[in-house]
Amino acid sequence: MKLLISGAGGFLGRELLDLLKEKDTVSSVIALDLRTDQLKDYAGSSKIALFTNEDFLLSKQDLSAYTLINLAYARSQDFEPIKSSCQWTFALFKKLQASGCKKYVNISSQSVYDPQRKFPAKESDLPHVSELYDLGKYYLENWIREFSEKYGVLYLNLRPSSLVGPNFPQRITSRLVKKALDDHEISINLNGQIFSYTHVKDTARALLSAAGLDREEQWNKVYNIGSDEQYTIEDIAQSIEELFRQNALSLKINRIPAEANQLNSSVDASLFREASGWIAEYSLYDIVEEEFYEELRKRDKQLV
Repeated sequence: MKLLISGAGGFLGRELLDLLKEKDTVSSVIALDLRTDQLKDYAGSSKIALFTNEDFLLSKQDLSAYTLINLAYARSQDFEPIKSSCQWTFALFKKLQASGCKKYVNISSQSVYDPQRKFPAKESDLPHVSELYDLGKYYLENWIREFSEKYGVLYLNLRPSSLVGPNFPQRITSRLVKKALDDHEISINLNGQIFSYTHVKDTARALLSAAGLDREEQWNKVYNIGSDEQYTIEDIAQSIEELFRQNALSLKINRIPAEANQLNSSVDASLFREASGWIAEYSLYDIVEEEFYEELRKRDKQLV
């Protein structure tokens, strides 16, 4: 397999490159990003070629054997970064079509679904975008579908659940673990919100599985990617509490009653599991445990 990865310098892109370095089934990787300084750790790999977006658009090469994994999209709610992400997609796909690329895997988001859904989102559910970020993701899904239909190429639109993993402090798991270690006390709002995170390593494996789907009828579809697990803030707090207990550390949990917000980020990924055989390996406890020990390692380094 030969892969071209757009947005390779991001959180998921770097994890995917780490996976591909060890995969004998992948013979060649072209990694693109706005700047290649985020990719310097891969400069010595014999099978990973690094390009800035600008240099790649100016290059001339046969890409007929390559499959695109498109991760490039601004993590923003502002108009200009979203517009820029769309414009890059247009330029990239024009370049790939002219260079013979025939398979496109686009990474969208579970956020295109109703954020107050009662059940895990299914691909058959109608989109319900609520932010500019979601609107741009859904627009690109449809643009890529129409582009692929026009030029007779294969596409996938993947909607992964929210990512977690080391050095990604945006998630509540990371913030609560850090707060617990800082203060030995955390506060949680009992609002009933349903979380469902997928570890970045599991998601990277899923992308490789998607790119390797070998039957044409498995393509030209939307697939959800995510763990079967669903949990509340109470479940997350209890996992942290168990880790503190195992390490003979004290932890106080302040439980604050709150009005239910009905938010739910879970997805039903059964269609993708059936097509690819992929399953998530990291549980909530695994995710919190990794965050806990990673934070302890950081603190040990600071003391040296």
